[in-house]
Amino acid sequence: MSTVNTLKSESIKKSFSWFPPMHEKATALGKKLRKNHGCAHITDHTSFLDQGDIFILCAGAKYNTSDLLHLANQKKPSVLIVDSSEKKNVKTWIKDNTKNSKKLENKTYFLGSLKRLSGFIASSFYEFPSEKIIISAITGTNGKTTVANAAAIAFANCKEICASLGTLGLITYKKNIETIEEIKINDFDLTTPSAVLLHRNLNELIKLGVERLFIEASSIGLIQGRLLGCKIRHTAMTNLGHDHLDYHGSFENLEFSKSLLFTAPDIESAVFTESNRFSKAVSERIIRKLNNKVKYFYVSAKNNRISSEINLKINSISDDVTNVTYQDSSSENNELSLTTIGKYNIENAAVVAGLMHAAGKKKEEIISGLKKFKTPLGRMDFLKEEGCPLVCIDYAHTPEALERILTTLRDLSKKRNGKLYCIFGCGGDRDKSKRKKMGKVATKYCTKGIITSDNPRTEPLGEIIADIYSGIDKKIKHNWRKITNRGEAINHIVSKAKKNDVVLVAGKGHENYQIFDSRKIYYSDYEETRSAFNVRKLNLEK
Repeated sequence: MSTVNTLKSESIKKSFSWFPPMHEKATALGKKLRKNHGCAHITDHTSFLDQGDIFILCAGAKYNTSDLLHLANQKKPSVLIVDSSEKKNVKTWIKDNTKNSKKLENKTYFLGSLKRLSGFIASSFYEFPSEKIIISAITGTNGKTTVANAAAIAFANCKEICASLGTLGLITYKKNIETIEEIKINDFDLTTPSAVLLHRNLNELIKLGVERLFIEASSIGLIQGRLLGCKIRHTAMTNLGHDHLDYHGSFENLEFSKSLLFTAPDIESAVFTESNRFSKAVSERIIRKLNNKVKYFYVSAKNNRISSEINLKINSISDDVTNVTYQDSSSENNELSLTTIGKYNIENAAVVAGLMHAAGKKKEEIISGLKKFKTPLGRMDFLKEEGCPLVCIDYAHTPEALERILTTLRDLSKKRNGKLYCIFGCGGDRDKSKRKKMGKVATKYCTKGIITSDNPRTEPLGEIIADIYSGIDKKIKHNWRKITNRGEAINHIVSKAKKNDVVLVAGKGHENYQIFDSRKIYYSDYEETRSAFNVRKLNLEK
C-alpha cells in the first residue's frame, strides 16, 4: 500500500469542497481568457495542445514543471496558467530558456491550488457547458461502464441525443429508425478525465447537439476534484468493493470518496442498488448526507422484492438471455428479456431503469429502453466457435467483480455439463492487497486455471503472480499453472478444454494493450482467443 498516496488521500479528504477557496477568482480568469482568446482551446494535456491554445500546467508523476514548460513552449501556447507555488521556478526557467522572456512572462498567470481550480477556469472559459447538458454521474466499484453506456442507449431510444464518458472514452448515441447509432469521439487515459478535458469535451458535445451525458465517476476522480465546476443533476451508485486501496489507504476512505458524488450541489436524484445488507448499509450512510431536496430510491434484482421502487425479478436464464419481470409501485407486472446473464448485470439494468424513472420517463419508455440493454465491449463478452470451448472475455479486475462473473459462469458451465477454467492476472504498481483475494476467489469456483500477466508496468511479473498464487489452497495448487505470456496462456487452455467447457479470460476486457515498464504494447484478448480457436481447429483436422 503506497504511504505517499495514502497521506495525499487523507489530506484531500480533510480539505475537499465543491466550492474551494478562490473558485470565484478562477471563474473570473476563465471569463477573461474567453474574452481575449475566444478562438483558442484550453487544455492541461500537452497531447491536446496546439499553437495559440491556453495551457494549464499541472505537474504530476510523469512530468515535472520543467518538462512541461519545454513541451508546451515547443507548441507556442497563447497563455500559460501555472500554480503559484511554482512561480519562482517558472520565472527562472523562462529567463534561462527563452529569447524574449518578458513576452512569455506577460502571458503567464499564476493561481494557487491550480489543480482544484482548473475545472472552474475551463467551465467559465467554455461558457458553462455543463449547464446546457443534463448530466448523470455513476459511481461504484463495478458496473459503472455498463450502466453509463446502457443508460445512454436507453435514453437515445427515447429519441434523445446522448453520450457516455468513461473507461471506453467518449461515445455518442442517436436513434436511427430502430437502431442506435454509436460514434466514438475520444479516448482518455483515465476513467474520469481531468476537469479541464471534461469541460472541453462538454463544449464539443454541445456542438454535436447532445442533450444528455452519462459520466463514470471514479473514486480517485471524485476525491481529486475532476468533477469540480460541473453541474451534475442525477446520480447513481452500483456497489462498493475492494479497489484502489493503494491510493485511498482504507475502505473507509474509499467509501468517503464515492459518497462525495452525492454531496454535489446541484443533484436532483440519487439511485442506489439494493443488492445485499452491506450495500444497503453503505447507501443508508450516504442518504443521511443528502440534501433534503434530493429524491432518492432503491432498485434491485431480487426474487423477493422488499423495499425497492423498481425490481427486475429474474424468471429464467438461457446461455445469453435473462427473462425478467419488471416490478414497480403499480400492480401491473411486465415480462421482458434482457440480452445478458448474471444477477449483477440485471442489477446494472435496474440502475438504468432507475435513472430513467428519475428523469421522469414513462413505464413504457423504461421497458422499451431495457429491451435495448447490452453489456459494452469487454464485459461478459462471449466468443463461440464450433468444436471449441465457450470463452468469456471480461474486464473483471477486482475480487468482487471476479466472484460475480465466476458465480454466473459456474452455473452456465453446469448447464453445459462442462468445467470452468479461468485465466487472469493483476496490474503492477497497483493495489497489492487484492491479489491474494483474487487468487482465492478464482480457485473457489474454477476447476483449473492459469495465472498470467495483466499490465505489470514497472513491477516484476514474477512477484505479482506469486502474490496471486499465495491465495490458492495448497491442496489444489497443482491445478493452477503460471504462464507469463498471456497469449500463450489463452492458447494452452483453449487447446486443452473440451467443447462444452467454459473459459473466463479476465482483467483486460476492451483493452488492446499490455503495459511493460512504461511501454504500451499492442495486445488483444479477442485476437488471441480467435487465434487459439484456429489453432485448435487445425489440430483437430490433422
